[in-house]
Amino acid sequence: MIIRSLFFINVIEKPELILQPDSRMYISLADGIVKFGRYVYPSHKNIPETERMPGYPVFIAAIRYFLSGGILSVSMVQIIIGSITCVLIYFLGEMILKEAGFISGILAAINTGLITYSIFILNDGFFLFFFLLLIICVLRFLKDPSYANSILIGLLLGLCAYIRPVIIYFPLFLFPFLMYYLIKPLQKEKLEAFLRSISIIAVFLILISPWMIRNYINYGKFRLQSQAGEHMLQYVVPFVWQYSKGIPFIEGMKKANNLFDDRLKEEGINDKDLNPFQKSDLRVKTAIDILKQESKLAILKAWFFGTVKNLFAPSIIDMSYLLQIKRPHFFYTEGKTLIDRAWNFISGMRGLFVWMVLGSILLLLISRLIQLYGLFHMIKFKIWEGIFFIIAILYFLLISGPVGYAKYRLPFEPILIVLTAIGIQFLFKRFRESACKWII
Repeated sequence: MIIRSLFFINVIEKPELILQPDSRMYISLADGIVKFGRYVYPSHKNIPETERMPGYPVFIAAIRYFLSGGILSVSMVQIIIGSITCVLIYFLGEMILKEAGFISGILAAINTGLITYSIFILNDGFFLFFFLLLIICVLRFLKDPSYANSILIGLLLGLCAYIRPVIIYFPLFLFPFLMYYLIKPLQKEKLEAFLRSISIIAVFLILISPWMIRNYINYGKFRLQSQAGEHMLQYVVPFVWQYSKGIPFIEGMKKANNLFDDRLKEEGINDKDLNPFQKSDLRVKTAIDILKQESKLAILKAWFFGTVKNLFAPSIIDMSYLLQIKRPHFFYTEGKTLIDRAWNFISGMRGLFVWMVLGSILLLLISRLIQLYGLFHMIKFKIWEGIFFIIAILYFLLISGPVGYAKYRLPFEPILIVLTAIGIQFLFKRFRESACKWII
């Protein structure tokens, strides 16, 4: 909390530093909740919002209503939550390997990504807190596969979905893993294993169904949110174009939007006549039609390099906002390959910050090797926990796709931290044994 507070002090006189492109949208939705008691924008009080999930705006609204504070109050509460997150990461480390918890907690306390997103007015740190609780509960379920733990996992999945819909497909990965675990290692009856596992899905669906019913009543679509079209057309397509056409992301985004506008004109559709879900569906269709014209290799490269960016993008770049350091923006950087863009991006920096970024990248490379070493040893004594860790990491890498960036690995950052701590423990043990042999 002290470490995070030091960064917070730096932004007190300039609170705009904690605002990111999506921040004002969340604040505006929170204002709609406070003023009208409905999930709407104040400027469109009769139009129910569907693009973003309500969890984080409700959190902001509660702080602004009960504490009568501004955005700095939201950031202060998030710092407390972020500090508790570090303590939970300590417990997660202890659950895997005794004495790894302390190292995990220290690494969490100084992790630049966790620090930065506990201060920004964004839902990433808030989501991380609940997803971390979910990870801990799944590990508890592996030790005690009771119905109580099943229900708790389902509830946490639902809460996570109300914050970020990225979690929506995670139960489809979790269900077969837990089913297999109950049937094979624990030798449970198939029916009992099915009931304990399906109860997670049932609770999850029960929890999210009211929001889906709300959207069906207002727009005739039984869905959580209408953001799929924006994600596909304004993010996936431009990132694929980076590798097939070599154009910068922002330029690709503008081109994709222009193609969508042209399609509306050709089909004689006025976008004002479309509800959010209809517009999203049309954007998805447009994006799919565009991607069909691209080579499979370009799409594969986009996903691969998105994964690389996800794993190796230094979060100190995001922290530069808090440090008031001017730098170029990666999305605007030109270059046909990721290496070209990375080089042009780093070349555009000046002063000490260049070396901070390069040092962070080197540290990430070393830490990833240590994490692989830690995972190798973890599989030996906690194989099912290790498999679950792998599933969680691969899920977010897959779902993020070409949209790779430091903040998109935040949900599995606690897992990486714990694996680092385990790797350090075994490396230290090996070094100590080697030193003793050399002395003898």
